Amino acid sequence: MRERERRLSYDVFRVSLGWCAAARGARGICAFVLPVPSAEIAREEIFALTARSSGAEAAGPRRASSGFRPLAEAVVRYFEGAAVRFNEFPLDLSSGTAFQRRIWSVIRRIPYGQVRTYRWIGMETGRPEAARAIGRAVGANPIPLLIPCHRVVGSDGSLVGFSATGGVGLKLKMLDLEKVRLSRAGSRWRVVA
Repeated sequence: MRERERRLSYDVFRVSLGWCAAARGARGICAFVLPVPSAEIAREEIFALTARSSGAEAAGPRRASSGFRPLAEAVVRYFEGAAVRFNEFPLDLSSGTAFQRRIWSVIRRIPYGQVRTYRWIGMETGRPEAARAIGRAVGANPIPLLIPCHRVVGSDGSLVGFSATGGVGLKLKMLDLEKVRLSRAGSRWRVVA
């Protein structure tokens, strides 16, 4: 692949909960940062994510706002509470292992406003006993929101394991935006069946 084609581009944009960032290469979106407090933090996080990507140059991605407008508009609408589907955006999952890509593909099918368990993902991939490996794959998701890992919950409906900045609190806000019914039991939140 020619040098120019390998070079990633990125943009940072504001949403109601803070600042997001996205990066893409020739094949599609390869990294996404969920809302963080500042544009600078979003930029730093997208550079860190793309540094782990195999196609990234040492200098990091270049800023290219105009090419991200449709994605930025969709993300803004999502964080305003609109039922946005992100299937129209091509993704580049080449940074993941074959197992991770399989898990991410299953997660991408989880509909807006619904959740699935780690066990369900295991059943869908033919690996029902691989909960820990599935959890690691979910945690390694480089494109949260477009691969909606916030819709993955524990077997009892608990909101567990969200590695994005903001942790389970951000997961809670995102599921609340999607009108997923939640209840609180002590310090834990659960999905109401």
